[in-house]
Parts: sequence; C-alpha cells; structure tokens
Amino acid sequence: MNSEKTTTLNHNLTIGQRISTRGEDFIVTGTNTNHDGSQLLEAEGISELVKGKRFSFDTNLDTDIKPIDPNFTTLIPDTDSGYRKTKLFLETQIRNSAIFSDKITIATKAAINAAEYQLTPTLKALQLPRPRLLIADGVGLGKTIEVGIFLAEMIKRGKGKRIMVLAPKSILAQFQQELWNRFAIPLVRLDSDGIAKIKSQLPANKNPFEYYDKTIISIDTLKQNAKFRHYLEKSRWDVVVIDECHTVANDRSQKGDLAQFIAKKCESLILTSATPHNGKKENFANLINMIEPTAIPKNGEYDKSHVEPYYVRRFKNDIADETVRANFQERKIVRSSASLSVDENDFLQYQQELKFLAIEKIKEGNEQKSKNDFLFSIGLFKGFMSSPLAALESVKRRLEKVKVKNNSDDSFEDNVEILETLKTKIEKILSAKSDTKYKKLKETLLGLGWSGKKQDDRYVIFAERIKTLEYLRDNLKNDFKITDEAIAYFHGGLSDSEQQNIVEDFGKQDSTVKILLCSDSGSQGVNLHYFCNRMFNYDIPWSLITLEQRNGRIDRYGQKKTPFIHYIIAESDIDGLKTDLHIVDRLTKKEEEVYKTLGDAGSVMKLYDTDKEEKFIEQAFLKQNENFLDSTAKAMVDFDFSTLFNNEDDKTAVLVTDNPYEQPTSIYSSDFKYYEALFEQLDSAKQLQHKEVTVAEDYIEIVNTKDLNQILFDLPPESKPAIGSLYKLSLDKDLVQKSIEDARKKKGAWAEFQVLYDLHPVVRYFMTKLEASVDKDVALVAKSKIFPAQTSWYIFQGQIANNLGQPVLSDFYVVGLNDDGTIHRKTLDLNQFISEFKLSEKLFTETITEEDLANLQSILPDAVEWAHSRMQEEQQLLEGNMETKMATYQTKIESWHAAAIEQLEIDFTDKSLGNYWAKMKDNKQREIETILSSSSQYFQDLTSLQGQPYLKVIAVFYNS
Repeated sequence: MNSEKTTTLNHNLTIGQRISTRGEDFIVTGTNTNHDGSQLLEAEGISELVKGKRFSFDTNLDTDIKPIDPNFTTLIPDTDSGYRKTKLFLETQIRNSAIFSDKITIATKAAINAAEYQLTPTLKALQLPRPRLLIADGVGLGKTIEVGIFLAEMIKRGKGKRIMVLAPKSILAQFQQELWNRFAIPLVRLDSDGIAKIKSQLPANKNPFEYYDKTIISIDTLKQNAKFRHYLEKSRWDVVVIDECHTVANDRSQKGDLAQFIAKKCESLILTSATPHNGKKENFANLINMIEPTAIPKNGEYDKSHVEPYYVRRFKNDIADETVRANFQERKIVRSSASLSVDENDFLQYQQELKFLAIEKIKEGNEQKSKNDFLFSIGLFKGFMSSPLAALESVKRRLEKVKVKNNSDDSFEDNVEILETLKTKIEKILSAKSDTKYKKLKETLLGLGWSGKKQDDRYVIFAERIKTLEYLRDNLKNDFKITDEAIAYFHGGLSDSEQQNIVEDFGKQDSTVKILLCSDSGSQGVNLHYFCNRMFNYDIPWSLITLEQRNGRIDRYGQKKTPFIHYIIAESDIDGLKTDLHIVDRLTKKEEEVYKTLGDAGSVMKLYDTDKEEKFIEQAFLKQNENFLDSTAKAMVDFDFSTLFNNEDDKTAVLVTDNPYEQPTSIYSSDFKYYEALFEQLDSAKQLQHKEVTVAEDYIEIVNTKDLNQILFDLPPESKPAIGSLYKLSLDKDLVQKSIEDARKKKGAWAEFQVLYDLHPVVRYFMTKLEASVDKDVALVAKSKIFPAQTSWYIFQGQIANNLGQPVLSDFYVVGLNDDGTIHRKTLDLNQFISEFKLSEKLFTETITEEDLANLQSILPDAVEWAHSRMQEEQQLLEGNMETKMATYQTKIESWHAAAIEQLEIDFTDKSLGNYWAKMKDNKQREIETILSSSSQYFQDLTSLQGQPYLKVIAVFYNS
C-alpha cells in the first residue's frame, strides 16, 4: 500500500454517509436529486452541538458539504499522566456509540433486580426486523419494568431518542416516576397541568412533541384535543408505547383510529395489556396489524403461527425462579357472611317476584317487553347488592323520568306503582339502618382494630357505583368519627390530575388517607400495594376479569406483606334470591381457583370482555343456573383465544436465549473507575466549576447549576433538584431502590438517589463534554513500551448504515503497522487489543516527538486503507445476510399480497359492480397495494447497504 495515497471526495452522497458542513458533522438519512443534478439531503447531527437534531441541506446552497474523510485526521500527543485523556476519550466513544446486538446490553444496570422472564419481551422484539411487540403478561407481573428494559436497550442502540408513552390518565405520574427512578428515562408529563405549563412556556404554534423528545400523555387527551392531532401529523418517534392497549383494539372507535395512525408514525412499538383482547377476533387482529401490517391474512383467518412472533404472555405460574416468586406474596381470602335483615329480605322478595314474573312471560313468548322487565329486575338486584343508596338513586331517577313523560304503563320500569313501592322499601332500609352488609364491613373493621387513626393500617374498598362510594364515605366518617383527610375516593369522573394525586398520595407513607374508596376505574394499572395489603370487594362485579384486576391492585410484584382479599357475602333463604346470591359468590370462588391454577381469568368464560361476562351472568340468573361456570360460554364468542395463548408449548414463557447478556468492551476495571477518572479529567481541564462534582466512595454528587438546569430543560420538573442543590447518583442499586422506597414516605417526594449509568441524562452530558474536549477531526496519540518496537496501532470506529440512514453495525478495531507503513498485524478487535496489551493497567507517559508524529501522520492513509478493507469485508458479509432476510421477507409478503387479492375477489364476487361497490373494491385494493408497497420498500431500505462505510480514527498507540 502507498503511504502517499490521498482520497478523492465523492459528492454523490448516499444515505448513511457522514458529512461535514457548517463546522459540524452529520449522517445522511435521506436524499433527493434535483433536476440540475444537485441534491436535497435529510441529515441528523452527530457532533456535539447538533447531536440528535434533524436538518435539511441543499448542495446548491451548502457548497461546503463534504464527506468526512479519516485520512485528514490530525494526530496530536496526549501529555496527561498515564494517558488518562486518551483512555477516557476511547472509553467514552465506546460507551456513547450505538451498539448492535440481539442481547441485553445495559438495562440490567438500571435500578431493578431483573428477573429473566422480564428480559424476554426485549429479547424477542430484537429478533424482529422492527422491534414491535405486544406484552400481554398477567396482572401484577411488572409490565412497566419490561417496558423500561426495552426502552433502555433502544436508547443504547441509538433508536430511542424520541419516545412517546400513551397511558391511562390515572397512572401517568406513576409510569413517569417508575421509568425515571429505575431507568433514568425522562418523560415530560402532558396531563392537564403539564399542558397548562407548556402553554405558558412555549409559543402558541410550537409543537410540544418536537420541543420535548420524550413525553407521556393519555390517549384521551390526544383524542379530545384537535390541535394535538395536527401536532401528531407533523411528528415521528423512534418508539411509541401504548399501555392498556385493549382500549384501542377497535379501529372503528376514535381511540382505535388514533392508535392506528400513531403506529404508522414510529419505528418501534410496544403494546401492553393484561387483557389483550375482548373475544373479538377482528379486534385482536387490529392490535397485531398495528405491530406488523402483513401478519394477519386478509381473510381474517389466523392462528398462533401468524401472531406468536409478536407477543409474550406469562402468568405467575409460568415463573419458575424462586427468587422471583418471593416478590409475590401468597394471598389470603377472608369471606364474611352477612344474613340479610327483615327489611332487606322484604325488598329482595319483591324484586324476586318481579324477576320471576318476567321470566314466566318470557317463557310464554312475550319476549322483548318481558326481557326488558327481567333486565330491570336484575338491575335492581345488582344496584342493591352494591348498596341500598345506589338502588334508591336508580329508582328515583327512573321515577322522575316516568312522571315527566306522564306515561305510566305495564312495563316495570315505567310503572309508577312498582317504582313507588321499591322506593318506599329501600327508604325503610336506609332509615332503619338495617343494611347488614355495611354492618358487617363496620364489624370487620372494628375486629381488625381499625379506627381511622394515624397509626392504623390503610385499606382499599372497591365498589361499582359512585353512589355506593358516597354512601360508604358518609357512613364511615360518621361511625368512626374520622376526618375528610382520612378517607378518599377515586372514580372515572375525576380529572387526570385529581386521579394521579389520589394514587400518589395513597402510595406515600405520610398519607393521611386510611380508606381509599375505589370504583372500577381504579382497577387497571394502578399501584395501591406500597403501604396497603388489605382490600375489600364491597360489591362483587359480574366479571372475573374485573375481579382479577381489582385484586391485582394489592396482590402484585413487590408486595411486601400478605395481601388479604375480603369478600362480604350476603345470605338469604328466599327462593330464587338464594340462587342469585350463590351465582355471585361462585365468581369469587372461581377467581381464586384461577389464581391458583390457570392464571388467566378471561379463559374461564372464554368471553374476554367484561360486558360480555356480565351478560353471561344475566343468563345464569335467567336460567337460575348455579353451575353456569362449569359449562363454557365458548358459543357466545367468535374465536377461542386459548388456541393463541396456550402456554404449554409457548416459548415466551422462557428466555429466548440461554445467554441473554452482551459482554461490554471496556478499558476500566469497573464503571465507577471510569466515572471517577471522567470527573478527575474534566476537573483538571478546568471544565468543571469549583465543587460542581463530588466523587464519594460509592456515589457521585453533581450540583444542578443554572447552565446544567437549562441544558436539561426536558427532564421532568419533579425530578430536578433546585438550582444549587444536588443530583445524587450511585452504582449501588440497593441504595437507589431503598431511596425509591424512602421517597414513598412523603407526598411529592421523588427518589433522592438515581442510578449512575451511561443512560442518565446528567451522566451523558458530562460524557459529551469529555468527547467535545477533543476536536472532531483530531485523534490523540500515546507512546508506550508495552507495544513492540517500531510499531503503531491505529484504533478505528467503523459503522455501516442501511438505506434508512440507520447504523446497522458499529465496530471498534485496531490496525497494527510497522514504522514504514507495512502491515504488522491485520485488524484485531478492540477487546483483544485491550486484553493483549493490558491497557487496563497503568501506563507511563513518555515524550512524543514531532518526528514521531510526522511519521504516524504519513502512514495514516495505509492504516485507513486496511481499516476500510475490513469494513468492506464486514459489509459484504452483512449484505449476504441481509439479502437472505430480504428474500425470505419478500416471499412472505408476496404470499400475503396474493392471498389478499384472492380474498378481495371472493369478497366482491356476489356484489354488483355499481359505483358504490366498485369504489369500495378500489379502496380495499388500494389499501392492499399501499401495505405491500410501503412494507416492501421499508424492508428493502432496512436491508440495503449501499452507502460507504464510515471510519473514524479514535486514537493511536505506538512505540518507536
């Protein structure tokens, strides 16, 4: 090779190429050719001032654009003791570079005790062309942790800069804190308070999704605000997470349509739900199609083979690791019997007479009217079994409507006489205070020694009706003489801020709330287990799914005490009523059976939808069938989902690989040694203010200066210490997790300590500062006798990008040359180089002469050529693998397309091709062709490596 070699700049720029313009470096992510042969370039910044930002350039206007050429790197000597700066710069380049692996690389450094089952979603997603997955684990298994692991790994791969999380409004703050405290992933919360703050801080026309890279918002907020749709249309994300995704499964709903739209605006997509389907085959297909549009055949007929690559679903009984199971406590069920009072029996006797009268008429054939009467009587029963006040409210509302309409007739719900009778009987129960279920609740609380005082335990009480919550609140306050501060109630009518405040307060040790009254709006996703281990189902929902969700609020991963689930079971010997009460009681027993064996409450009735389950229970009342759960409701649903989620041979219950961890490359013996050296270097180079950073034995304190506060403007305000106060970062995960627990002692407090690792925004800031201390076209030189005499060792970073502008390979390796530029050692991996020459050990600084530098500079093009040769070999090998993947995918998508067109012809065979049907067919065909075209183009761009490999000289070691 010729040491006089020079490189000719190529101005026909391609995607993936690195360019320099306006004094900064960029990667080309898109190109268009103008009619005059010039180019329009889409690019993303990669040097310090522009890193991560997106730009557009016109080569007619930006005439200084040129590809970055490693041959023009300037070599300068490192004069620091022990070549600390060279080592740090090299290590920081390694840590800041995107990694490309299908294994776990960094997430286990977060503040979690990662269970292997929690790694599986990420490991499985990384095997897909685009990491997109449904996490459908059962209630309480820690789906938020699994999401955090995935996001951390995407950020490490350079594919998680822009993130949007969609979550129910009640858990926005909870989700936000969990990701910050454990993973240092900063999400700006766009709830009603957050949006109000943004309006006061941002110009009216500023898109908050462009201003903040990482946000969390509820889909209801997006749905209700037309301006947000406008913002969404102009935004793209690296990752979108949709929590409780079953709420968006219906693509004909406003929420579903919005979710389908957002799914097309991101590279990676994570959907989560413990109840991932509602029994409708089409709705579940919609979720899978959000993940992969060609997964489901157009005829709608799919099986496990079509969807298995795109989901994980596990339950407690799938977790074999005993250390993990120790994080779940064995629940205890407490069943209390309440024999109904004379007044209650009187009311329910009348209700039963109405019910049987309706049933008789149904049998006689007068079906519709009698069915309405039956439903009215059952509704009375359900309302009353929630509370007498809830039943009274329903009766009074109906009575008012009937009197306004003035059309009393034979139907029960429009019969003034019946309604007045019902009203009188309920009012008698309330005035006589003969509500035995409430008396049993009060007796149970007294028996537990509870009085609502400061030292007492706190309890959750679930009930369906808001009137029941009000009834309980008023009675408990009166009977236990407790203050307003000791009792709170949560329901869907509260604003997002009110809901979040209640949940946060209840999860704090200093909370004054001793009883939390909850409607079923609080049964999904909300953590209520931190300082509570006792829950009452004051009424029993007619849905096993809802019951399982309720119980999962305190019986979940991380509960430290035995969870006690209380049921108050009404008893009566009245014919019919006794059966109805047994039917309701059977639900509680079946939920417990499922908990101990199957793991999935939805699999019992096979209806997978709370409304359908309630209707099934109504049929049990109609038929007076106490054994309704012994037979399946399968006939009522269009598809048996157990064929998809049977775990007997399901690989998602175990790890995808036996070796899930990627071994890192590092010069330092420990992470702390690196961070210690980093801050020593910045301090000695006068890049830190006086006492800005304090390095202690096991943690680091960093002052939140005005400059740092401004630079980290997009951290959650609650996570930032006041200016002049400290960020406290530690490698001790136990300390950080204790800090998280300590933060639960006081309302409004966030964890004092955060995890010290490369993804923390504060740490990344100082790592970038170290990077910036070496000019972008400079490489540091170190001399040492540990290397063979008359040799030089050039360390390169090489990257290969696809046609989407995404790096698909990043490699650090070393070229060894003799002093005359001939090869001494063909390229070797950096790991091998560090180990062989013991770079982790202390080096001694030696004098580097101008003559030595000149020689190193003169043979640099030879090192570049050898390095480029290695990258071309890797690119060719990668292209071969990519071509195989492309051929496999093309066969799959063409098969999907052919089947879709065939199904289209079948669907329209019997329809006359008038204007309406012709247009309908044309729309369907256009949709198919669009999916084919966009999917084919995407995968072609994903697997095409046409750009030149990127090379950067990081450092040079030598011995003269």
